[in-house]
Amino acid sequence: MNNDQKAQMYHSLLLAHDKIDGQIADIKSEAAGMELNKEQKQRLSSLEEQKSDLVEKAKRLFNV
Repeated sequence: MNNDQKAQMYHSLLLAHDKIDGQIADIKSEAAGMELNKEQKQRLSSLEEQKSDLVEKAKRLFNV
């Protein structure tokens, strides 16, 4: 993979990461300062896992 392809992939990963951050913010705003319910906590956990996966993919792009 050349540097241009890596840059495009990194940009895609960054956009996906930002989208997930937005979804996390939406869930937290649903709670409006109250404690998150079980379903919200599960969704947050899943989204945090997805973010971690994206970070690992980004790291692998430049460790080759």
